[in-house]
Amino acid sequence: MKTVLFFITHKTLGEEHARATFYSIQKQSGSDMFDEMYIYNSHQEELSNEFLLELCGEYNISSKVRDIKVFPYQQETNKSLGADYVAIMEFCKHNYDKKDRILILKSDCVLSKNYFKDLFSIPEDLKVFFVAPFVCAKDRITDQEIFEYSDRDSFVRSDDITFFVEDQTNSGDNDFNNRKGVNVTDECIKFTSCCVITDFSCHYITNDIMYKATIQFQSWGGVKFYGLTDYYVGTKNSFVIHKYHDIKSDNRQTDREGPVEKWLKS
Repeated sequence: MKTVLFFITHKTLGEEHARATFYSIQKQSGSDMFDEMYIYNSHQEELSNEFLLELCGEYNISSKVRDIKVFPYQQETNKSLGADYVAIMEFCKHNYDKKDRILILKSDCVLSKNYFKDLFSIPEDLKVFFVAPFVCAKDRITDQEIFEYSDRDSFVRSDDITFFVEDQTNSGDNDFNNRKGVNVTDECIKFTSCCVITDFSCHYITNDIMYKATIQFQSWGGVKFYGLTDYYVGTKNSFVIHKYHDIKSDNRQTDREGPVEKWLKS
């Protein structure tokens, strides 16, 4: 069984995001290694593959990945996460075995120090859809604060700097109800947390079930993972931190929908 990491970078994700993600890969505890990593870059005119390969060297990514390659990205690919997912899925379908496992890691994600440890502890005979809890850093939070948070030994839903906004069933078990005296926009709150598994965040999936995701192609997104929830493997230890970025680009003219933009800008 091979393990393959796809590092995705696209418009609105810059050098600082790539550096943060690579730093979190470098800091992974244990000796487990991915067999291969692909740099999947849809905005080479802004952030070159050559520069990203240099960053891999700077952050010693070869200590965590045996072979680093550039994905043969086609410029005519529709600019959406759905299209990126399809491109990766089709590539894996033709180049990897059914039991091989694929990590899709966007460069707005910083991994907790024990993330790889959780991935490589999953029994090899399982078909896997692994999703760790997702923590969003507010826009004003520094990289150093994010890195310090990623050094935690386990995921904490709620504490003095973390506001828990949603569980995977969208139930009433959240800090809006559980912490009436605290507002998500308070200055003391630096991070919001959630345990949603169906939205595109950071996923580790067995190759032969990737097609079960629901894929659309409009605007920024377009992947829902409802069809994979029967294979869900979770954790209470590792987690993923989202590093803030604007989302307006040539492909999207509007900000984040709903109250999330207000939370993250507070």
